[in-house]
Amino acid sequence: MNTRLLADVERRSTTLLAALAAAIVAAGLHAAGASVPVVADAAPGFRSGPLLIVLALLPAAVSGALLLSGRHNAAAGVLVGAAALAPGRAVLDLQLAADPGAALRPELYLPGDLLRHPPGAGLWLLVAGHGALAVAGLLAVRAARERADVADAGERATDGHDVATWRQRWLFVVMVAAVVAASGLLMAPFASGDVYLLARNAFEGPAVALTGYLLVAAALPLAAALFMTSGNGPFARGGLGGLAIGVACVAVPSVAAAASIDATSVSSGPVVALVAVAVLLAVAFVRASARAERDDSPDRSGEVAVPGQRRLLTATGVLAVLTALAAAAGSLTAQLSSPGPAPAPESPARWLLLAAGVLVGALGLGLFVPRVAIVLRPALTVAWVGVLLAGTAVLDTAITATGVPGGSLSSGPGVLWTWLAMCGAAATACCSVIAGMVEREDADGLDPADGTGAGMNLLTPVTAAAVLAVAALGTPVVTAADYIAAGLWSDFGTPSWGLLAAALTVLGATVLAPRSRPRQAAALLAGAAGVLAVHASALPLTGSHLPDACAGIGLWLSLAAIAALLVAAAIALAGRRGTGE
Repeated sequence: MNTRLLADVERRSTTLLAALAAAIVAAGLHAAGASVPVVADAAPGFRSGPLLIVLALLPAAVSGALLLSGRHNAAAGVLVGAAALAPGRAVLDLQLAADPGAALRPELYLPGDLLRHPPGAGLWLLVAGHGALAVAGLLAVRAARERADVADAGERATDGHDVATWRQRWLFVVMVAAVVAASGLLMAPFASGDVYLLARNAFEGPAVALTGYLLVAAALPLAAALFMTSGNGPFARGGLGGLAIGVACVAVPSVAAAASIDATSVSSGPVVALVAVAVLLAVAFVRASARAERDDSPDRSGEVAVPGQRRLLTATGVLAVLTALAAAAGSLTAQLSSPGPAPAPESPARWLLLAAGVLVGALGLGLFVPRVAIVLRPALTVAWVGVLLAGTAVLDTAITATGVPGGSLSSGPGVLWTWLAMCGAAATACCSVIAGMVEREDADGLDPADGTGAGMNLLTPVTAAAVLAVAALGTPVVTAADYIAAGLWSDFGTPSWGLLAAALTVLGATVLAPRSRPRQAAALLAGAAGVLAVHASALPLTGSHLPDACAGIGLWLSLAAIAALLVAAAIALAGRRGTGE
């Protein structure tokens, strides 16, 4: 090995050592934060310090052990996986500063009154620890990129021939496990009979905690998909281990609190999350086998290897159909339950959720038909957000009703089905995007002309559609006396998160369409039109529940945006016929 190569390896190792040092700092800050009060003049509900310290040390300890054994890529993956959840966990901790009594964190603070206590030093140590862990993750990403061409100890014999098979076999399992873990974390962390510790799921809780849980839930499938398509087997397995550690750091304290505090009991949420953790760890420990299958193709070490396009389209279709079924259950079952004889109110937006589910389900069923699957897949990549758009509006009813002081209403089964549909929609989007990546690579390899974009002819209509879509999603579709609809820039509430997700997704479709092939561009724009159609259907589907309801400006803007999107889709298809594609 010459001097230049030695210097290059040393530089790469230095970056990973810096990442490990940042992780050690993060572990120290987390351990210190768990040892001192996070809320002034208050204490945790049980002796949680040793458990929290052990959990805080896990990312650095596991990464360090892998580094010492020569598995540098896996060590980097562990840090990146754990850091992927750090932003969401930091926001979760900040709920202790906003309103500690509503945080549902008895391992850190057990409320004993209704007073709002100021935060203690421990809280800021925890937040700083999450920041240090995020820095460790960024450094680990850089180290993994620098070491992309350097194999871990014991990995050279299998990476070139068998890791592709490992990814093909476990991608779907990993994605399902990530979605299940996210769903478990969004459920109630425990059951409680303590009047000062009212156990609620994420969507019934305060806005800061909800934001944190949503960040964690969104990061899980996204990070899992990135790891499984990273092109680096040890890094991918280490990343899955890091994600498992991050989920365990959120779920294990809830189980420990339920087992240690008299007024609480274990609920299904953290148990479901820990089952998913076990699956992620099992896949992380499954090494590529030299006997997996004979590889007659050239060595493709380091390339992204994912399942075939047909299998990915089928998996996406299955997830879309399951999402549609969950959306139907969420719309047809009660969102609220009442202990008295009087019926509980129903969410006016439940039929909107059903419409969004039907759209996603219909596109999902189409993916099982080979001739139309490639055409419908881009539309589903956009249409999934309609479930979030409608789901957040449905959950707003439950959040508002159960948040009334002294109220007797509680969440019904519809709430559970609704957020399961939302998680399923996110998983469907991830799988659809991966299928699109494979489709694009296959198209680029067949014919250079087939990869030609739809062209700048779309620029004017898609720009108009983007402006109209944002305006439509930011203004009310329905207006009525004594009714104020949530918006993007005013009256921001729970439904606003769905509106924001829809606006970003539609904007993304309008940006990608001119760069996509004509048929795929038309499908993207048609999917965006479907999302706006769901938004516009709020008037006929929910207006009957509001006295003197009438059309708002958002309806007309939605119809104009739909028209612009359909015109752009027609232009894209006309361009395809003109080029003879």
